[in-house]
Amino acid sequence: MWSYLVRRLLLMIPTLFGVTIVSFVIMQLAPGDPLLMQLDSGGAAGQSAQTREAFLLQKRDLKLDKPLVLNFNDYRDFSAPVAAAAHLLGLTQDQVAAELNTLADDAGDSASKARLAFLRSLPISDFNHRLSQAKQREGLAAAVLAYARVYCEDTGSHGVPAAITLLKSDADLHDQIGAIRALEYMVPEPFRYTFSRTPLAGETPLVETTWRVWWERAKANFAPLDADRQHALAKRMTALAAETDRQKLFDDLEQFDRDDTPFFIDVLLGDKTPLDEKAIAAMFLLLYNNKPLQVDVPLDASPEEVARVSRNWLAHYNARHGEYQPTGSEKLWHVVADTQYAHMVWRLVTFNFGRSALKTREPVSEKLWKAFVVSAPLMLLAELVIYLVAVPVGVVCAVERGRAIDRVTSLGLFFLYSIPPVVAGMLFLLYFCYGDYLKVFPMQRLHSDGTETLGLLPWLADYLWHAFLPVTCLSLFSLAGIAMYARSAMLDVIHQDYVRTARAKGLSPAVVVLKHVVRNGLIPIITLFASFLPAMLGGSVLVEYLFNIQGLGLLSFVSIEQKDFPTLMALIYIDAIVVLLSILLSDMLYVAADPRISFGSQGASE
Repeated sequence: MWSYLVRRLLLMIPTLFGVTIVSFVIMQLAPGDPLLMQLDSGGAAGQSAQTREAFLLQKRDLKLDKPLVLNFNDYRDFSAPVAAAAHLLGLTQDQVAAELNTLADDAGDSASKARLAFLRSLPISDFNHRLSQAKQREGLAAAVLAYARVYCEDTGSHGVPAAITLLKSDADLHDQIGAIRALEYMVPEPFRYTFSRTPLAGETPLVETTWRVWWERAKANFAPLDADRQHALAKRMTALAAETDRQKLFDDLEQFDRDDTPFFIDVLLGDKTPLDEKAIAAMFLLLYNNKPLQVDVPLDASPEEVARVSRNWLAHYNARHGEYQPTGSEKLWHVVADTQYAHMVWRLVTFNFGRSALKTREPVSEKLWKAFVVSAPLMLLAELVIYLVAVPVGVVCAVERGRAIDRVTSLGLFFLYSIPPVVAGMLFLLYFCYGDYLKVFPMQRLHSDGTETLGLLPWLADYLWHAFLPVTCLSLFSLAGIAMYARSAMLDVIHQDYVRTARAKGLSPAVVVLKHVVRNGLIPIITLFASFLPAMLGGSVLVEYLFNIQGLGLLSFVSIEQKDFPTLMALIYIDAIVVLLSILLSDMLYVAADPRISFGSQGASE
């Protein structure tokens, strides 16, 4: 038995590998860059900052700026294309249009030839034709700026060394401005100011580096704190670390003064400071200093402003030099490991699904867990109802075949089988919830307000009252199907020779049915278990939507509606695991139902 289970678990690996391929294909078939889609549809090349930022964060989380399956970018030289992109991004749209006029008339010098080659490498539709038409060059300029921006976003960290080199050179002011703007597109979050809502140890070096860079420049503006003030702040920090209400924590931080910054810097940069205190210190510093390291400049920026922002980018580059300049062995590893597919497989294997593409940026794993603890009890209750009702009904119909109870019950089962769960849910809401006919059950959710203060039994009674209609909706369709399958399976068994032998031995009808008929007729019904549980997950989408239950079904619906691809991919993966585990559980139930089945002997023979 154990060898069989091990083999089945090992066989899940290639199956899940196939699921990763399906998920990867779905991700690749998803709609592309919204900025370019808007251009292709004839609109302006503008997106709201919030929409663009959300898209870029999702793009970075899913590693969509990486090659698909093989990554040779560490061996490529991005100097020329990044310089061309920076030159264009440092110009206004009118200046780009004038540049296009120059390129169309004469691209004789090497710099112009490099820029023209870069523009032709971009996937701009009908570029050569539009460049040759003077009337189309103004519209072409908007497309050039959009595609240059997307090129920088797609190049990502691989183009950072080339842009930094451009900043260090004696390039003219517009090219330096363009290099800064290119870096901003390549690295959407160069400085990490705070920890996540749930602080992670891996975030510590990023946050510490940011505030260390700022403190080296701003230290002279703050007076040292005396011992009494430091002692008082240490006591207040201990109280803040024990605070569980996040809003109260923010309110308490507002009671401090900006002059307390040296204390919080010491807390954040201290080697032995607990992680929760580091997170509080970072919150204070951001609250009173508001992202002090500027990383962007306007097109008309002064040389002094460009120099100040350039220093910030150089500090970022020096702090993460190893990330942007990998060693030879790291480059070889990146060829296969630093790709879209490799990152996706790693996320699925480690169940680290990243963050939601929605504005909340909530970790997908937390969303799945919150939904799972809501849906799992409903699924279990529905399965219990299905099998505890369907199997006895099927047995009774088989034993009473041809009689009135069989005919009436079979007619009722066919009627229930014809009602989809969503239709049953709407009928239940209409007749039992809205109050037009009856108002017996609540319309939505699984608990009444204030149930958290109730004892166990009142809380359970309230839960069952709310869950009665959703569980009924989930059960009716499958219950009818299982009952009809059980009737057919029992009819196949009831006429077997060993059943007639049992009756001839004088066993009571109840013993004959329960010991010989039911047990041998369970095999086909157990087989259906592997398919009904995943099907129930699919049916729960509309049921949870109707009753406003925050479970896996409603999460699937919302993820599809709002194009939350990280969450959707995780749900596909979880559903696949549920299917495989259902099949494995069915195999184990075979042995419990029929002792003659032994997977151990099968494994031994092999």
